[in-house]
Amino acid sequence: MRVTKPQSVVIPHREVAVLLDKDTILLEDGTEWPYDKTPQETKVFAPKKLIDHIWNVEKLGEVLKYDGTMIKWRKKCPERFKSKMSWPNHPQEVNVVSARSYPDNPEKAVISYAYWRDWVEENGGNIIGTMSSTSWSIFKASLEDDVWETPYERVKEIDHPIGGRLLPCKSLWTTFQGDYIQWDLYSAYSRRLANLAFGGIGSSWKEVNLKANFDNMIERGMLVYIKATVDFGNARSTLGPLPLRREKYHPRPTTNINYPTDGIIEGIWTYEEIRDAEKIGARIKPQQAIVHFATGRKYFHEDWYRVIQEGRDNFFGFTRGLVKQTGNALWGRYAMRLRPAKTVWRENGTRVWIKHPTRTLKRNQCMELADQLCGKIRSDLFEFAVSTNNRLIQGNTDGAWVEYEEGWLPPTDDWRIKRRAIKLDIIDDATYRYWQDGESEATYIVPGVNTDFTESYFNRQWEKHFAEA
Repeated sequence: MRVTKPQSVVIPHREVAVLLDKDTILLEDGTEWPYDKTPQETKVFAPKKLIDHIWNVEKLGEVLKYDGTMIKWRKKCPERFKSKMSWPNHPQEVNVVSARSYPDNPEKAVISYAYWRDWVEENGGNIIGTMSSTSWSIFKASLEDDVWETPYERVKEIDHPIGGRLLPCKSLWTTFQGDYIQWDLYSAYSRRLANLAFGGIGSSWKEVNLKANFDNMIERGMLVYIKATVDFGNARSTLGPLPLRREKYHPRPTTNINYPTDGIIEGIWTYEEIRDAEKIGARIKPQQAIVHFATGRKYFHEDWYRVIQEGRDNFFGFTRGLVKQTGNALWGRYAMRLRPAKTVWRENGTRVWIKHPTRTLKRNQCMELADQLCGKIRSDLFEFAVSTNNRLIQGNTDGAWVEYEEGWLPPTDDWRIKRRAIKLDIIDDATYRYWQDGESEATYIVPGVNTDFTESYFNRQWEKHFAEA
């Protein structure tokens, strides 16, 4: 049994700084300082584009990677840690920040980090490690009792979460002109997490009767898996509600998850997804129902969520973005695979790397909780898409574009209007640009590309496609 206890250790205050270049940091008091003399009890941050330049162009330093993503950078490993190449939260470690809205002005960036740090520390957390550990520290500080997590007799089929969903585009490489609204599933992961009854002394997964009232369980925030055979022969939807789980986890899969709309499939899904399949006419033959019974104080994430929401309500701009990242990071901690991180450096121009032990990653992992959370949000997206009556242009958890229709509202109150547009250029289910009414310049959304290059990247791909066509 894994136990998470309330925060009992007072973490020292941290000053914040931003990296200006490989040799210089900017402290929160506005003074520049040599990187090699970073003061103790200081946390340094840098935008990913700067670290990309230092690492890939200047070919300097060492990086810590997890699942291929850069997390930290340093000029060199401190001498006393060289034998293990560890990353002991040393002042000269620089957290790599991927953010669309990172300020161009370093002074604004460091002030934003200071506001965010104050908010974290006021709520009992700390910024010593990554964003994930910061969110975890706030969660522990919000607890009044121990959280007894799921026993080791787990749901054996769930060894990794399926993840989010990209709804299929109405048409690829297409320009849409008219009146369009983007709806957003507000605070999707953190809000859902707060409403789940999970943990508590003696909590466990148990098989229950297939005639149990699962709708009532879901209303109470319980977690339910249904193992079933599903026949789509009479289904009435071109959109599939049930994902086919990959046999093996891959950090960067080359293909999207498949959602069948015909034939017969077998698997295990959240109850909400099974219910969606039944609503569109699929025939369900359930084989097993597994429910998580939480005892004691059920909603352990409620107070943590309240802190996150207060931060989102009280801050603006980049600081608000940092608070949002803090909220989104917690579910990722539960989904963390037991895969080794690795340190990469260069010797004579050649990259060298060393894997780190995985034992430190075991503490907070809970695949069933992460998988249930993703499944419930996939169900929200499916129900939204079906309700649009073929007016959906494109959608995922970051927002769904639909053709405007007077009087239409999403199926639940969890959705809110994010923005409106008069023109959309769609490349695929995640890459597009849009124009709002009265604006001559487009806004570009290109996942995985630094915001400095999204416009040029999009235009290059757009022009290349139509030139070849």
